[in-house]
Amino acid sequence: MGEELLAKKEVLKLTGISYGQLYRWKRKGLIPEAWFVRRATVTGQETFFPKDKILARIEQIQSMKEARSLDELVQILSPEAAPDGGHWDDPLALSPIGPQAKELLWKQDKYDFAELVALAAGAEAVRGGVPATAAQLLVQLVRTEEHILKTPSGISAVLGEKAIDRGGISVRVPFAVLAQEPVRVDHESRIVHTCDLESIVERVKLALGEVA
Repeated sequence: MGEELLAKKEVLKLTGISYGQLYRWKRKGLIPEAWFVRRATVTGQETFFPKDKILARIEQIQSMKEARSLDELVQILSPEAAPDGGHWDDPLALSPIGPQAKELLWKQDKYDFAELVALAAGAEAVRGGVPATAAQLLVQLVRTEEHILKTPSGISAVLGEKAIDRGGISVRVPFAVLAQEPVRVDHESRIVHTCDLESIVERVKLALGEVA
């Protein structure tokens, strides 16, 4: 089932922002272009937004804009403004990662941004009950697809299992994919864990801002 959409006029009504504010934030990159969904209605073409995402993002902007400039908010909230060139020595100290990711580490220090996002995706899976050995598949996948972190809207990091029955022997083989929502798998497979990559990117950036 797709994500629930909210009409633009309802967004403005519920949040109290103006049409001008909404599109100024869009031009700045605070609200991703991918969230502006055009749909045909009985009155013509109208703009809709993923409900949970747009309401959460506007609440974030409103709560942070008194203490930070819009340009600072862009650095935190816009995926296209992901940090480049920086390295962090203690990923477990970041709240989206935490001690749950200890078994997912593969080196002592110097983790770049893509690697932090990968660890956060793996840690979320572990907190959801996924064994660390399976969560490592997500970590390895996300860390090698750095380009996707620039435009993660609508992308999920998915951990699944495929049942294979051959010669009376049945095994389940884990796999990890990056996929557009809604995620579908064949009848022999099942989804074990799904995380919204855009949300993971945002939480890592917020955590980095808190320790900067």
